[in-house]
Amino acid sequence: MGELPVRELEIDERLRQQLGLGPDEPVRLLDAGVRTLLLERCGGPASAALPWDHELVFTANVRAFPLADLLGVVHSAGKSGFLFFTCRDHTKSVFLHRGEVVFASSNQRVDRLGECLLRAGVITLEQLREAERRFNPPDRFGKTLVERGFLTPRELWHGVKYQVEEIVRSLFSYTAGTVYLWEGDVQPDNVVRLSLPTRRLVAEGIQRRDELLKFLALLEDPRVHLAPVEGKEANLAGGERSLFDALGSERAFPALCRRIGLDPLSAARTVQLLRLVGAVRLVRTRDDEGFLGEADLRRHDEEMVRGCVGNHLKLLVELSAPIVAVEGGAAFRERFTRVLEETAQRFPALLKGVTVGTGGVLDPEELAGRALRLAGDRESQVSAALGELVSYVEFELKNHPGIAEPDRFLAGVEELRAKIDP
Repeated sequence: MGELPVRELEIDERLRQQLGLGPDEPVRLLDAGVRTLLLERCGGPASAALPWDHELVFTANVRAFPLADLLGVVHSAGKSGFLFFTCRDHTKSVFLHRGEVVFASSNQRVDRLGECLLRAGVITLEQLREAERRFNPPDRFGKTLVERGFLTPRELWHGVKYQVEEIVRSLFSYTAGTVYLWEGDVQPDNVVRLSLPTRRLVAEGIQRRDELLKFLALLEDPRVHLAPVEGKEANLAGGERSLFDALGSERAFPALCRRIGLDPLSAARTVQLLRLVGAVRLVRTRDDEGFLGEADLRRHDEEMVRGCVGNHLKLLVELSAPIVAVEGGAAFRERFTRVLEETAQRFPALLKGVTVGTGGVLDPEELAGRALRLAGDRESQVSAALGELVSYVEFELKNHPGIAEPDRFLAGVEELRAKIDP
C-alpha cells in the first residue's frame, strides 16, 4: 500500500451524494485492493494534522478490534504514529512517539481543557465561565486562565497533561466507531510535546469505561430520574445548559437523550459534569411514589457490593464443606491458602494478606471492607477475584477421590451459584 501514490480523485455529483460528500469536497485515494477502495476526505481533522507522505497502516472497526488492543500493540512495538478515531460526530486524535502518547485532541466539548480542569477540581465553574468570556481566539484558552490568575504556568502544564490523559482514557468507553493509524513521526500542533505512559492510560481507560458504563446503566434504569437544582443554571453553557433546560419537561434519561439529540455516552458524561457542579441530582422512585436521594443510591451500590462478596463466600463454604468432611480442615486449608496467594498476585487490593480460617473460611467483613475501597466497577472485580477461588474449589470437589457423588453436592448449591453467575 505504501507504494501507491496518494492522489486526488474526480467524483461525479451522483456518487458524491451517495458518499455524503459536499459539492467541492476533495477526496484522495489511499489504497486500491482486489475488492476494496480506501478513500480519505481531505481537509478534515486527520488530513490537516498529517503530512501526505505518511502511510496508513491500520484501519478497523472497534467492535472487532478494541482500541485497548491496538494501543497495546503500538506500545509493545514502540511505534510512532497518528491515531484517528471517529464515531458518529465524535472525532479524537492521539499522537504517539515510540509507543508513548505525546498529545491528544478531541472535538467534544466535555474534553476541552476548561471542562477537564473543572472535573479535576483545579478551577471552579465561575472561573471557567469568566475565562470563557475573556477568551479571544486564536489565543490559547490556557493562556487566558493564567492571565486571569486562575492557574499558575506550572498548574497549566499539569492541566494540559491531565486533559490529554482524559481524552485517551475516554476512548475506551466507545463500543462502536472506526480507528485509523498512520505510521511515522508526526509533530502535534501544540507548544509542548508530552510523554505519557501508554500502558497506564490503557489500564485507567478500561477502568474509567467500566465506571461510565455502570453509571449509564443506572441512568437508564426506569426508576431513576434526573432532577435540576434551581438557581444553578446561570453559569451553565453549551451542552450542559441544553440538557439542564430540557429537564424542565423531561426527567427520564433515555427520553432526554432523544429530546436533545445526544448519544447516551456523551449525555452520561454531561450528567457527570452537571452533578459535579451541583446542578443535577439523581432521584429514584420508591414503590410508594416517593424518591430516594443520591445518598440512598450510594448505599444501594454498597449493598450490592457486600451482597456480591457474601454470596461468593457462602458458595465457597458450601463447596469446601464436603472436602473438609472427608479429609479434615488442615490439608484443605493449606492448599486453599496457596491458591489464594496466587490469585492475590492478580488482585492484590482485594486479596493480598487475607488469612484463610478454619475449613477454608474467609472473613466476609474484611473482604467487604476491601471491596468497598476498590476503584471502578467493584462488583466485577470482586466477581473476577473470588470467582477464581470458587472455580478452584469446584474443581477439587468434582475430582476429589474421597467424594463419590460430587454432582449431588453441586446440585445443592445451584441456586447460590446462580446468584454469582446469573
